Amino acid sequence: METAQTVLLTAEEAEALRSRMRDLQAAVSRYYAATGNHADFVPELRAFITHTQAINDLLTESIADKTSFKTALVAQGEDAKNLIRGIKYIRNVDQHLLYTVAPDSENGHLVGGTFGMRLFPVWKSIPPEIHDQLRPGTQKLQPAFEDRLVGREIWSSMMDVLRLFGALIPDAVHRDGKNEWSGFPLMSQPGMGYPLHPEEPLDHAQVHDWLSKRVPNGDLRVAMGLRVYEGVKYLYGNTWVRGYSFTPFVETVDQVRADVSAGFVYLACEDMFVLKSASDEFPDALQGVVLSSSVDIDKQGPRITERHLTEEWVTPNSEAFWDDVNMEVRKDLPASWFFEVRRARRLNALVPPSFTRR
Repeated sequence: METAQTVLLTAEEAEALRSRMRDLQAAVSRYYAATGNHADFVPELRAFITHTQAINDLLTESIADKTSFKTALVAQGEDAKNLIRGIKYIRNVDQHLLYTVAPDSENGHLVGGTFGMRLFPVWKSIPPEIHDQLRPGTQKLQPAFEDRLVGREIWSSMMDVLRLFGALIPDAVHRDGKNEWSGFPLMSQPGMGYPLHPEEPLDHAQVHDWLSKRVPNGDLRVAMGLRVYEGVKYLYGNTWVRGYSFTPFVETVDQVRADVSAGFVYLACEDMFVLKSASDEFPDALQGVVLSSSVDIDKQGPRITERHLTEEWVTPNSEAFWDDVNMEVRKDLPASWFFEVRRARRLNALVPPSFTRR
């Protein structure tokens, strides 16, 4: 989403808004998780509505330079304005009337397969008898709600809100210790190409460049070898986070060098260490084997040096691993498959909700 202007915030205002954004981001990621594990997602939907309007209220009423938000929002266009107006309408319904805001139970879609089912509910209209109880100022917001939200899939609207706030108030985005949006990326699901991250470009042609320019997610990567495939050198191994690996990786040597230059850690496994399956600990990790290590991962080997990026090498007993991870570099798979695998591995987006406790 392009923007010509951001909202002017003091350091204190940005800090206060980060707390609100943390709550909003958590509501979106928890809602997404709930739609995939048959949990009750209505509380998270209502939390999303509440936190979105709380941020809107702060931007329009509490910051020192209120006009900068109005100007920046106008610059985003009518669609963005109607998105915020529509959320304000449904929030007022939820807060001021004895009416439970919930999705349209008849027009949602259930999709998926072997790797899990996911429900995609849509927004539903507010009954006339409920609308008539609202104050005139709120009633004027109904056309924005009907035009921008009703009948549309809810989670996509949530991501639209995050993208909008990310563009308008980038300093207020809540980030974790690795400078990643807290609560993101969402967990990848095969066959579904929707964005997993608020910063992910909506144009698939731009996603590969975006993925390559940001460092991988996860704590670090342990390389198990280097192979030359059709004249190109690839490093391969596993991405690790808090002692577990949910996904392997395959990267060109040039990409590894760029990641290392940006501060990401790659280790070279020079002696095979004992890995064990931890899949039983995470029943919602449906895509591949979850691994844990017999040793501290950050002590497994030295940091990658130039000698590890020059000639072919493999850790003992790991050469066969190459056959399981090289799907990113093969030419006999559809481009859409390549995109989804590449994105999931680069974002470490196979980490399940049971691990993150979303």
